[in-house]
Amino acid sequence: MKRVFWPSLLLILLLAACSTSSSDVECLEGICVSLEVDGPIQALQPVPFVISFRTEKDITGLEISMYGDTNINIIDIDKKPDEARITFQKESSMHWQIDTKGGEEYVITGHFELPKPTVSYGIFSYGLIASAGHPSIARVTDSVSIYLDAEGNQIENSKAILEMQTDWPAPTPPPDLTIVPPTPWPTIVWPTETPLPTVTPPGYPAPGDEGAAGQQNFPTLPAYPNP
Repeated sequence: MKRVFWPSLLLILLLAACSTSSSDVECLEGICVSLEVDGPIQALQPVPFVISFRTEKDITGLEISMYGDTNINIIDIDKKPDEARITFQKESSMHWQIDTKGGEEYVITGHFELPKPTVSYGIFSYGLIASAGHPSIARVTDSVSIYLDAEGNQIENSKAILEMQTDWPAPTPPPDLTIVPPTPWPTIVWPTETPLPTVTPPGYPAPGDEGAAGQQNFPTLPAYPNP
């Protein structure tokens, strides 16, 4: 019994060592999908991936997708089933549609690229997802998490998670950098409201200064000379 067990265990360990970032097969309602990524991974270098999927029964129009963070770049597709049709494509995602045969396994392979970290310290995480499904049945997903250090090199997942829980100090500015404090806005003092001068209307003429019918008497102008 031991003679069979130890060689089998050694084979399992060797197979696991071939892929530094992989996941088990995920299945739901007769649809299975698996995403595997080979390492070690380095920023700005092509990273190979493998999507495997199968269905228990024939399915018309099975949808296969691969997508990740917006800064992940899918470089190329090396291999895919001839009957798989691309329905959507951009830098960080690709989608196919295929009519599957029950029990048959299908494989899509290609390469993607991770960006170079722009900060000189810390851990950077990236997520990649593969999904398979049909609107009338179900959708199943499998994912891979990738961690890079500030140099763009891959870090083992458990170590990366531990370091991500560490508080990192703020970056130190270079010695020749002059920091100018912000200038406060000047305080605006609005002038106080000055009341407008009061205009007193002239009084009515005193009694006796008015003519008949209450009209005021105006001086009489001299008549024009007679011709």
